Amino acid sequence: MIRLQNVSKKYAAAVAVNDVSLEVSEGETLVLLGTSGCGKTTTLKLINRLEELTAGSITVAGVAIQQQKPEELRRQIGYVIQGAGLFPHYTVQENIAVVPRLLKWGKPETATRTHEVLELLGMAPAQFLAKYPHELSGGQQQRIGLARALVTDPPVMLMDEPFGALDPITRAHIRKEFKHLERRLQKTTVLVTHDIQEAFELGDRICLMDAGKIQQLGTPQELVFRPANAFVSRFLQDQLFQLQLQVLRLHQLRPFLSPEASPYPAAALTLPDSESVLEATQQLASANLPQQSLQLEATDRAPAQWATLAELMGAVAHFIPTLR
Repeated sequence: MIRLQNVSKKYAAAVAVNDVSLEVSEGETLVLLGTSGCGKTTTLKLINRLEELTAGSITVAGVAIQQQKPEELRRQIGYVIQGAGLFPHYTVQENIAVVPRLLKWGKPETATRTHEVLELLGMAPAQFLAKYPHELSGGQQQRIGLARALVTDPPVMLMDEPFGALDPITRAHIRKEFKHLERRLQKTTVLVTHDIQEAFELGDRICLMDAGKIQQLGTPQELVFRPANAFVSRFLQDQLFQLQLQVLRLHQLRPFLSPEASPYPAAALTLPDSESVLEATQQLASANLPQQSLQLEATDRAPAQWATLAELMGAVAHFIPTLR
């Protein structure tokens, strides 16, 4: 869907993006991760021509972006920025309708689609349409920014630190909402963040950048368990154990768990085996259950299994060496 080939961006003597090549498949979420100044935001802006290429080529849906007028290119791309970027003097309804007006949609079509995206994001149209941005919480504003990007149902979404202005609790909550939404919509998404946990929670693949170059491009598990170089190892080091738990899934631990039933199966916390180990341990740690017992739901491939928190962590310790 999106292809960057030998892309570079220079400002006078400074090189912001240096010979970057990558592809984003249809329906995939690729996260551009790195510290400030690493080139991730510039790379994002090059895709919708908010910045112009110095060298290389970019195609979206097989068409070179240089062959399209910037405004035509941007109409097929949803763009979400930090702090939502809402017009303060527009109501929610007017903010969401900005792009449909540019596309000369009729009022009935715009109204119908506005209601649809608000309901998709869990916001009652009757409650929010007439409000102004200052009457909304930070999380609500960010949802309206996302609604504005989704209203024309673009195949591509570009997101630049979309949750960066939120407080930690709201940020964690809206990230989970976005992950569920992402699975439903199957948009091709490129998301920029400097937040490591956010990248590993939301990305199908992660592109870790430094000094304008790609240091490693791969799945979350590949970065955690098979870092490409010393920079990748150092970048993840402080959060490594938490990241390991976040990228592991319960089904991967089944061979390392006892097939015997728990003595407290009726009181066990039941989870699908597609859940992350981090989420499972967090739920177990906060649950008031005998021995903090967990039940993995039965699937077509495996029967139900039980484990205590201690047994789960033991399985992690045995499984991790097999991934290196």
